Amino acid sequence: MAEWLFDRNGKAQIIEDSDCFRSADGRVIGWIIGNGAHSLAGRHVAWYEDGVLYDGSNLAIGFRSRATGYLPSRPGLSQTPDMPGFAGRPGRPGLSAVVGRPGSGGWSHIRLDRFFR
Repeated sequence: MAEWLFDRNGKAQIIEDSDCFRSADGRVIGWIIGNGAHSLAGRHVAWYEDGVLYDGSNLAIGFRSRATGYLPSRPGLSQTPDMPGFAGRPGRPGLSAVVGRPGSGGWSHIRLDRFFR
């Protein structure tokens, strides 16, 4: 089941859809393998654990509404938009190895809606 991820301000920005992330308009923008998040090209760019997306510095960048992972704070959530129609999935590339993970911190300065671009 697809579910919205919210940014640090509680605004729905991207969608988790099984093994991929999708943009707000339904396009595949990244891949999920285990606790790693990968770009469309297969490069490890983040961690995704217990419903929380962390950037390369292990700072929170987005979260599902019922996430149980570490968040520096939990904002109020805006109204959740309807799910868009989903575009087809591109072929999944070979994925790079997951790099070592630093200690957790606060919120990332990177905007969730621009992260996978």
